Amino acid sequence: MLSPREAAAACGVSRTTVRRRREDGAFPGAVLDERRGWLLPVEDLLAAGFRLNAPSSPDPAPAGADGGQGAPGDVASLRPPSNASA
Repeated sequence: MLSPREAAAACGVSRTTVRRRREDGAFPGAVLDERRGWLLPVEDLLAAGFRLNAPSSPDPAPAGADGGQGAPGDVASLRPPSNASA
């Protein structure tokens, strides 16, 4: 049994994601402990599609980290390069 904080850390997701999924009924075996709060069975986490020891999502790259090429689908990357000599 894991607390939402422990489950989020173990699965590489936010506590908000775990809370929303619990509220949606994804963890039928969850119990409310008067001292620890909600406790979630590992089996319920796995059945809901969570992966234990999953890495968290990477942080987005800072602006300009792509060498000025723009992200795929970025409107600025579709413009022709400005021509300073024209």
